[in-house]
Amino acid sequence: MTARLEQLASRATVRIGPYDAPDELWGSGFFVAPGWVLTCAHVLPPGQDAESVGELRVRGHQLDAPARLAYRLGGGTDPDQDLALVRLPDPPPPHACVRLTDHYDPPHRVTALGWRTPKGGQPQSWSGHSECNGRDGPYGLTLAPHMEIPHGASGGPLLDRDRGVVAGIVKARRANKDGGLAVAVTALRGFRAARPVGDEDTLGADPYAALIRAHDLWHRRAVGGMSWVRTQSDTCRGAERAWGPRDSAEASALLAALPRPDSPAVLQRTIALVLGYEPLWEDELAPLDWRDGQGWVHDEPDGADIIALHYLLAVAHMCRDRSPDAVAALEHWVKARVQALPDYLGALLRSRTEDTDALGAACRADDDQGPVVAVELEPDPYRPGDRFHWRVWTWPDGPETARVLEEDAADEGVPLTELPEALDEPLGRAFRRFDAQGRLTRLELALPVEHFGTHVHTWPLGARREVVLRCLKRRGEPAAVWRDRWGALAVSDLKPLPVQPDYAQEALATAPPGAVPVLCRPPRQSEGPLTEAIGAGYGVALWSLKNEHARACGTDCGELYGTAARLLDSARATAVPERLRLLREKNDETDWTHHIALLYDDPRRPIPLRDDVLDAP
Repeated sequence: MTARLEQLASRATVRIGPYDAPDELWGSGFFVAPGWVLTCAHVLPPGQDAESVGELRVRGHQLDAPARLAYRLGGGTDPDQDLALVRLPDPPPPHACVRLTDHYDPPHRVTALGWRTPKGGQPQSWSGHSECNGRDGPYGLTLAPHMEIPHGASGGPLLDRDRGVVAGIVKARRANKDGGLAVAVTALRGFRAARPVGDEDTLGADPYAALIRAHDLWHRRAVGGMSWVRTQSDTCRGAERAWGPRDSAEASALLAALPRPDSPAVLQRTIALVLGYEPLWEDELAPLDWRDGQGWVHDEPDGADIIALHYLLAVAHMCRDRSPDAVAALEHWVKARVQALPDYLGALLRSRTEDTDALGAACRADDDQGPVVAVELEPDPYRPGDRFHWRVWTWPDGPETARVLEEDAADEGVPLTELPEALDEPLGRAFRRFDAQGRLTRLELALPVEHFGTHVHTWPLGARREVVLRCLKRRGEPAAVWRDRWGALAVSDLKPLPVQPDYAQEALATAPPGAVPVLCRPPRQSEGPLTEAIGAGYGVALWSLKNEHARACGTDCGELYGTAARLLDSARATAVPERLRLLREKNDETDWTHHIALLYDDPRRPIPLRDDVLDAP
């Protein structure tokens, strides 16, 4: 199957070196899109930073062209960092491009390609056969010792001989070990946060998405001897109706014309709804773009074609409002492909997609304005006022989708003052998954009332997003009074309810349905009224984080109540967290909005008891 594809891969493989020394070989690379060469970052001269590499020379089949380093990942030697993109000048000379896999699982039989320099000779092309016999981290592929990877081959393509696609990038021999190491194609997703070199901006804000789109569009247009897809189709064996290389290429190109998913969480929700189960993807390998979703349709028991077409229809419904013309083209292609199915399979697909409008609506639905990330802070039983154990929850959809993403592994917990640093990485991972274009995921912090003075909105990851507090004691099934009070807020005009410590119980008990308690003293002076408000079922409340005063209220209290009135005026309860965020963004740090905290405790999405924890995705 692979003899012809190996020839095409060889034509797409180049050698890289300094421009003024044409026979000096630094390493290999290969074309993944017009004018774009993928390689390993470590093939560049050691000790040189990206900006000082200068002009490169790329040479290959009927190709000798200048080039420049355009993007690189973190700069380390780990597989997830050891990648770089080299750009040829526009317009690039004609060249072949490899086709990248959309599978998630590692390949088995592989061919590595690249360049080498024989002792005393000129650079020459090289290839070798081996097997992928394991993984090394999320992106590392270990290669069996069936071949010896020569110096200079690093950066070349790793061809999956069974599927006829490129599954990785050759990295190196394994030091003091047999075999070699390659980087899985899934590591390309790291280019979403790639570092452009100099003033490079060709691939825009999301280099990964732009590169993959250019890759897929090239393979749809390529014809004749340069067509990888045609060669793959001519030699691919399988059922006549199976989801084949041309189907994958056509669908990928049509998906490339659509706007990006609002967030990785939206895409992942779409895939799970189509498959009927939640894939157990690792965080590093979770899909980011529409094309990634196709990687989950292979080898499905009901047929990859049925699942793939269902997925494409779901994506079309997700994007219809934003890109009607591109969606129409996708749906036209799907319709033609459905007509090629046997009647009973066409009927099966139609039965699955009769409610595609509802599926699209479910995928788009943002219960209470989107996914939410919450941190549960449990006081250490031996030092309850000093240290906390944390747990990160998320609700990708509605109340039944609660998941624990990560939790504290320290036996003694973490001091409150060190929580921002301890939570920086786990929260960063959660937000990268759920943040959408134009909307940052809300951060909710559940902790005891006596710690409601915590300035969570000033934490580094809370500075630009909605930040609210929740009561830790409200875990589990919501009390009826809490549900009733929340329901009343939804149908009432919100009004601030000033609460004084001496008259809190009476004021809270007799307040109208839309009342929102406002406490002019910080929690250390108003812990009692806050506790009474929570006991009375209030799910929304505001309080001062400064303004300590033991005697009668003054001017500062009046300013606080005025701020609360502006915040709540003509607002729905679900809009209050975003309103507060916008006011903080608009005003400087002297404004009252930066010195008040918000209780926003939604009984439709309570923090579960530990016995109710669902399996993490």
